[in-house]
Amino acid sequence: MNIGKQSVFYVALALCLTALTGCVDTAGTTVKTDHIDGVTEVLEDSTRLRRRLGVDIASINYDMMPNNMKRVHITLANRSHKRLRLHYRIAWFDDSGMEVDPDTKPYRSLIIEGRDSATVSGVANSLQAVRSKLRVREYAVSE
Repeated sequence: MNIGKQSVFYVALALCLTALTGCVDTAGTTVKTDHIDGVTEVLEDSTRLRRRLGVDIASINYDMMPNNMKRVHITLANRSHKRLRLHYRIAWFDDSGMEVDPDTKPYRSLIIEGRDSATVSGVANSLQAVRSKLRVREYAVSE
């Protein structure tokens, strides 16, 4: 009976460790930009990323391309001395708040060296898009 209890314990322990390994922190930084009102909002949901990544609100700009599609430019700054590896995605929303064509905008990778900055841009793929939302999350790779 003792061997049976031990094996159940090890199986339960293995399941718990497997479940914990699959957990990923998807919290990050979100930059919402309204292209009609000109209002920009930065939401920082990860305390670790908040200390390492800065969003320069003064440098956020948006314009119209020749084909009347909206475009946004957002500058991200690495506040630390270490390399910062990020995934980012710019999503576009219509006037009612529905995401416009959500399947066409995958997350992209971005590396910002220590104390450096990078500007990401996105172009709306619909004339109905009036708001953009940049989502940034940190990821780690083994070196």
